[in-house]
Amino acid sequence: MLCPSCGYDNIEGVDRCEECLTSLFNLDEAQGGRRNLARSVMEDNLSHLDQEFLGVAADAPISEVIKQMKESRLGCALVLENGKLVGIFTERDLLNKFTGNEAQAQTIAVSELMSANPEVLRETDSIATALNKMSMGRYRHIPVRKSDGTYCVTSIKHVLKYLAQTKW
Repeated sequence: MLCPSCGYDNIEGVDRCEECLTSLFNLDEAQGGRRNLARSVMEDNLSHLDQEFLGVAADAPISEVIKQMKESRLGCALVLENGKLVGIFTERDLLNKFTGNEAQAQTIAVSELMSANPEVLRETDSIATALNKMSMGRYRHIPVRKSDGTYCVTSIKHVLKYLAQTKW
């Protein structure tokens, strides 16, 4: 039985995927084309969500990063060095770290204000995994590493849009 989340070919009759632990229980039962909400969130992976991406260099001036975020209407930017994710800069970083004397220094590098080494999910992780990580970490944006090695961001906004559009 192929796992709907990661595509791993499991032995017929197992309850969970041996690769990603997604529930396979009663997966083959017909439900008249409608799935329940819990099953959708547990089984669908992050590739089902809308994704966004704004990448900036670690030495980019904070004023330029803020400008790009505003123009793109995005709540965060991924900070990359040689294609490797080194941090995430969010609206919360702006509010909590770019105040007082630091607010006067428009040329300060984004690397000085970003959240370094953010938790990263894989595109094959379930939506439930993303919800759990966001809830436990108390953040709204989470980087996602795609199968081709590039990154994107998913957010609670994307999860809510997915839930609103899911037929359950």
